[in-house]
Amino acid sequence: MAEDEVIGGRYRVVARVGSGAMGVVWRAEDERLRRAVALKQVRLPGGVDERSTEQAHQRVIREGRLVARIHHPHAITVFDVVDHGGEPWLVMEYLPSRSLAEALAADGPLSARDAAAVGHQVAAALTAAHAAGIVHRDVKPGNVLLGTDGVVKVTDFGISRAVDEATITSTGMMAGTPAYLAPEVARGTAADFRSDVYSLGSTLYAAVEGEPPFGSGENALALLHRVATGDHPAPRHAGTLAPLLERMLATDPVHRPEMHQVRDELERLAAVDVETDAWPEEQPPTSPTVPVPPRDDSLAGARRQAAVLHPATPPGAPAAVAEATRPQETGPVSAPPEEGQERAGRRRTPLLVGLALLLVGAVVAVALVLSTGNGAPSASTAPGTGAGADQPADPGSSSGAGSGSDSGGGTGGGGRSTPLRGTADQVAQQQAVIDYYGLIPTDLQEGWQRLTPSYQSTTAGGFAGYSRFWGDIGRVDVRGVSSGPGDTVDATVTYERRSGGTSEERTLFRMVQQDGGWKIDGSQVLSSR
Repeated sequence: MAEDEVIGGRYRVVARVGSGAMGVVWRAEDERLRRAVALKQVRLPGGVDERSTEQAHQRVIREGRLVARIHHPHAITVFDVVDHGGEPWLVMEYLPSRSLAEALAADGPLSARDAAAVGHQVAAALTAAHAAGIVHRDVKPGNVLLGTDGVVKVTDFGISRAVDEATITSTGMMAGTPAYLAPEVARGTAADFRSDVYSLGSTLYAAVEGEPPFGSGENALALLHRVATGDHPAPRHAGTLAPLLERMLATDPVHRPEMHQVRDELERLAAVDVETDAWPEEQPPTSPTVPVPPRDDSLAGARRQAAVLHPATPPGAPAAVAEATRPQETGPVSAPPEEGQERAGRRRTPLLVGLALLLVGAVVAVALVLSTGNGAPSASTAPGTGAGADQPADPGSSSGAGSGSDSGGGTGGGGRSTPLRGTADQVAQQQAVIDYYGLIPTDLQEGWQRLTPSYQSTTAGGFAGYSRFWGDIGRVDVRGVSSGPGDTVDATVTYERRSGGTSEERTLFRMVQQDGGWKIDGSQVLSSR
């Protein structure tokens, strides 16, 4: 390749800026738009047969078109994919930068705080990609670009898949280093969102320790074997970053946090005051339920997801987005007498309504006993009995208690109660979610015990953040409780804020069995209104 050569009829090569296992990168000028771009000449290692080469080129083109949908301030944008000389070329945003790998080689490891600041930007881009259904598959220091202006961007989404599949098919070897692979991928399982979490954990581990968790020896097969075991040495220089790294590097993917949780935790860690090891006063904790929008593969959808997913709402974002992602601040716990009397008055109203509805329920129960003649109401018509009931909420109902959740038809909605369905574990998981929302916001201490330690620290932001979030919630209802895939529970949760306004979120809860019962270990908002 010679400088001044024109690629695709419009991109004039200026200079070579780098190379790696996946190809060569050139700086070029887009002669049509008069702007600098980066050209990636995707090349395969020697020994790849002609058929596999053609398949790889087609995969690169498909991956390039897919990645072009990602528009995020911390992801390198793909503008175009062109064929030149029988090889695919990716036309990308040009960022004056050096890779994290180059920075570590030249300057040595980062501090825990600096690594968290870099990682937060990477995790923000990966969160947006995951929301669009895109797995990176090759998160490593060489694909993290540190801009001269301080911005961090991720590059090479999906390209490793196209190159590696062709190389392994022809030669039986991987094109790149396995040092940053997740153990399950090293064992032959397809990469997914959770493997991206592991690879980012390995990247941050290398950033603070100076090398990846399993080393980076020249013997790729020996390294691949070590990675497959998942048995890595504990980080020694990670400081406040260490607990999160250990969760990200969990051998079992089920025990890893989700990328949006990693993003939020890294943001907090990057804000830690090094001298006092304390959180700045102005840093708000994240909500116990982190909003993640449903998948939308359109370009507009990707842009919306990038805005909603970022915890610090960007300037100019819609007010609805800002409100949905900003935790509400509350006043002091000790309210003035007038405010306390006002709140007491508000509490008495739902209490009286609840008592009246219980009386109605008792009359209905007696009528049912008399009508069935067997001394027990039928499952389909049994009224809800609060947080301890065995029935999930009917989709059209709501609870009558101001602080609890009705698992049955609901004392305020008049809906029909439905029994919990599924295996014994699924029923127990559903009941655990119902019981949890029956405790809050009135009994936060007990509700806190229904969350796993990982959820408490990573998503809830500690008990202070948890209390702050629930401090503005006057009422919460849960309904439509059912089992999802694996150990998950699908439910619709309605929040009524004391400061005004109501929101409804359909949420998927990840459940983990701990201390003899099922606890909430993660949550993802599937839709909201």
